Amino acid sequence: MQSRKNNQKILVLGTLLACIQLPAVWADVITPGASPVDYCFKIANINQYPNYYLIAYIKSANPSIPTYNKIIKQDKCLELNGYREYSNVYAIKKTDVKFQDIITNQQGESLIKFDSKKSKLIPAKDEIYPLRTLPDKYGIEQVTDVLEIVAIKQKSLNLRYKEVIYTSQPGKSEIKAYQTQNNRPFPSGSNGLNLLNLIIPGLSLIGIMLVYRKSIFSKNHDLSS
Repeated sequence: MQSRKNNQKILVLGTLLACIQLPAVWADVITPGASPVDYCFKIANINQYPNYYLIAYIKSANPSIPTYNKIIKQDKCLELNGYREYSNVYAIKKTDVKFQDIITNQQGESLIKFDSKKSKLIPAKDEIYPLRTLPDKYGIEQVTDVLEIVAIKQKSLNLRYKEVIYTSQPGKSEIKAYQTQNNRPFPSGSNGLNLLNLIIPGLSLIGIMLVYRKSIFSKNHDLSS
């Protein structure tokens, strides 16, 4: 009898543990019911300003992580998925950049001796911060912000958010237009619940019910004996 009770306790404990979802190890705590998403941004109309380079200067909230820069290409999405990464954006006249100032690698092109160009850089007003998580109900894996250049003046770069693209598995995308700046629209409704979120708790409940019924049956059987 004692062995049967121990087995029942183990089964109940196992089914309860199965309900617990263990996410991958992340540097930041993720809100329950939300999942991390990949994020990138791109600038859609760079080719309308052929006399300028657009530079992303990428930093982290952790000051011990080195900064770096990338030259933004037309419709090329620039990822911000490192630890609490965010980006400043600058314009610079191509005449202020020499051929040898640009280095090319697998990640693209960047400026060497970036600090030496600071007096020539034309800054955008706002920094770009990625969306890091979304509620599970949306089923989103990738978020892409699309920006446009409104104007490049002598001392200011004017950018605006045009739209956001939400991509879910297996590659289904939804485009939502920005109605107001710095207020990213959410996806429209759920793209379907994660089946595991239904299957695992469902199996766990079935297991608990079976254990309970078996316990009642055994108790009644013992009383009738």
